Amino acid sequence: MGSTIDIPAVREGASRVRVLVVDDEELIRYIAREHLETAGYIVEEASNGKEALTMASNGCGPFDVLLTDLRMPGMDGITLLSEAAKSCPGTAGIVMSANTELDTAVQALKMGACDYITKPINFDVLLITIEKALREKDQKRQLDDYRMNLEKKVGEQAEIINFRFIDAMIQALEERDSFHCGHSKRVTRYSLAIAEELGVKGHEFEDLRRAAVFHDLGKIGVRDAVLNKQGKLTDEEYGEIVLHPEKAVRILELIPPFIPLLPAILHHHERFDGRGYPARLSGDQIPFASRIMAIADTFDAMTSTRAYRKALPVSDAIAEIRRYSGTQFDPDIVPAFIACQPKIVMPGDVPLPEGFEGQPPYRPQTV
Repeated sequence: MGSTIDIPAVREGASRVRVLVVDDEELIRYIAREHLETAGYIVEEASNGKEALTMASNGCGPFDVLLTDLRMPGMDGITLLSEAAKSCPGTAGIVMSANTELDTAVQALKMGACDYITKPINFDVLLITIEKALREKDQKRQLDDYRMNLEKKVGEQAEIINFRFIDAMIQALEERDSFHCGHSKRVTRYSLAIAEELGVKGHEFEDLRRAAVFHDLGKIGVRDAVLNKQGKLTDEEYGEIVLHPEKAVRILELIPPFIPLLPAILHHHERFDGRGYPARLSGDQIPFASRIMAIADTFDAMTSTRAYRKALPVSDAIAEIRRYSGTQFDPDIVPAFIACQPKIVMPGDVPLPEGFEGQPPYRPQTV
């Protein structure tokens, strides 16, 4: 087993590499362990495939390298490599084979083994083979990480593009109807203020924000003559209006990142007493975000001039919210709406509705 290759006795970085030697011949395991430990590797032994899998799954593993014989009783090396690839995909497999088993060794490579060496083993060649297999696994790991990060970034960019596109549609809607100018932004601001008062955080808070932005998207499918009608709506026209949550859902359900928002958008016109639309849900059947948006949406509608009526003063609108607590609105959320009113700060690019005349400006203070 002499060598003509000059290799250092201790391999750089070997002390961090764990090798599992699997062979039914104790002498081969002993010799392999001696050479690998001399080179600095951490070595464990198993006498067959089943024992090796048990060691890999009971806390001894995972191993960086699986060095296995092909012919063993109970479970051969091919089966071991196949099972190890499922439970320990980061482990580099190397098979030891006799010259007469080269076809089987090639089969092992097809099963995911990184390389093979022939018996009798030249241990200098084995060390080189181990290092090569570890490099290949590391490169594959880096490639997988790169691919995952790339897919994540592409997904994030696609979501940003989708969000901007839908936001542009909402702005186009508000341009069609001057009475709704800034409505979605104000409803979003009110909804988030209520949520902060209730202690909502994390994904739930972010989903509420996005749902509030898109809550009236379906009105892009409502005729201008209906949106801007000054008189009372006919039954047919009202039927067109009440379909806007469902129309919003049909638009957004085509975009996977927005699917979690759909229940909140669909049910933001439900009433706490079950007399709303589209599903006549009541109480806790109504999504929590919908119950928040229902108050924010109604408050902004009352304090904004519409084609069919003038805006109510803020104080009157708040009184109406109080009045319908427990019937139209969730009585547990109304107090949070009342409490958060003095804390609401409206960005400078969001127009305030007419109902705020004579009220605090809801604008950030400048020094």
